[in-house]
Amino acid sequence: MVLPAYAIDDIRRKADELAAGYLGASGNVGLAIGVLVDNQRLYFGYGTTAKGSDRVPDEHTVFEIGSVTKVFTAILMEEMAGRGEVQVDQPVRELLPPGTAVPKRGDREVTLMDLSTHTAGFPMMPGNWQEAVKDEANPYADYTPDHLYKALAKTRLRWRPGSRDDYSNYGVGLLGHALELRAGQPYESLLIERVLRPLGMNDTVIALSDEHKKRMAAGHDEDGQPTANWDIRTLGGAGALQSTTAEMLTFLGANLDPVSTPLKDAVAACHEARPLPRKFPPWFVVAAGMAAVSLLIQWLAPVPPGSWKFFAAFLAPVLVSYGWRGYGAGLLASLLTWAGTLLLWGSDRFGWDDAGFFLIMTAAAAYSVRRFLPSSGGGGDVMPGWLTLWFGDTRARWHNGGTGGYRSFVGFVTESRVAVAVLSNSANDADSVGVDLLRYLHEENKVWAAVPRTFRADPGGSTT
Repeated sequence: MVLPAYAIDDIRRKADELAAGYLGASGNVGLAIGVLVDNQRLYFGYGTTAKGSDRVPDEHTVFEIGSVTKVFTAILMEEMAGRGEVQVDQPVRELLPPGTAVPKRGDREVTLMDLSTHTAGFPMMPGNWQEAVKDEANPYADYTPDHLYKALAKTRLRWRPGSRDDYSNYGVGLLGHALELRAGQPYESLLIERVLRPLGMNDTVIALSDEHKKRMAAGHDEDGQPTANWDIRTLGGAGALQSTTAEMLTFLGANLDPVSTPLKDAVAACHEARPLPRKFPPWFVVAAGMAAVSLLIQWLAPVPPGSWKFFAAFLAPVLVSYGWRGYGAGLLASLLTWAGTLLLWGSDRFGWDDAGFFLIMTAAAAYSVRRFLPSSGGGGDVMPGWLTLWFGDTRARWHNGGTGGYRSFVGFVTESRVAVAVLSNSANDADSVGVDLLRYLHEENKVWAAVPRTFRADPGGSTT
């Protein structure tokens, strides 16, 4: 498909709007956006590559991409599995030095797939990670394999592997380390040989050449102050890569059309959704039960409406239900508790004004829990490397990344053949830019596809 002229103008206006909102916030310095519609590329640059500079980021500007690295680690795992060097359901213990203690739950060991899909039960970071930090501005630099093995010996899994998911840098960092041990070569050279070069990616690296350093955007913290780059070594598989928007679109193009790449099987395998087991009791039963507990507490040990003790009893089912079975359970628990409390206390002690206040407070608490705490609801599915967004009933695959001075977002929708890459040299989250632009492309591409192709554009063209 070749985009009509008006569609390119629409995309530019949407990117301008989103970038203006991002760069208008305090502390944000520069932004590079890449858009892929079918096989046509567009690039947009905003702000500057460094505070005080006049150079605008372009498609060849280098940024740290942080946790987007995890998708490459997943593809590397699948590539090695395709060669028979590993098996995705193989215990990671078998790839580590003999005698390394690796946690398990019952008779269930942690597999490579568990690590890649964040279902191993590992915490976000190793327990001894902070102990190894010598430079807060470069926190991963001094974390060694020895630290990692000591952390493994003391880690206790939070659930049986494969049964639930929760994001873990620790887990995917361990996966990258295990793969490099099995291959007998460093993670970066292994990734270059097996994944990056076959995909035609030459600007995606860990160790920067002199040329890359010239094109590197300077990182900035959340307040817009210059900050150090990160060196992620032992846990490099979780976030060590640096890249450009041009390379990210090359990568996203390979994901939109895996068959056209030398890594078709490995790339496609990372798109396969793997269902998580559904939990019992159902989420609505948990919500009703927790609401009943709250009402029982209020009835047995009455506390006056409006007091903090009352609010704690009112709020408790929201938090417990969410932590146990997800956001929907927490929201239903808040509504049931609200209704039951009104019936229990009656309008003489608990009026509609009170009801409205507590309904708003519990809804706000549910939103806050959803925003800041990890969900452990049952069911759903996971993929190696990729995360899921839903645009209606259409799945978008995406990942983001963040280091001390950078943020990144990549995402694509197979059905509408659109993709977005957003790279920022600021530490403030740029996900909203990527998600909003990807949703816009997905929805509008149906319209563009119906318009006569009277406009011809260079598929590799650049717009700034």
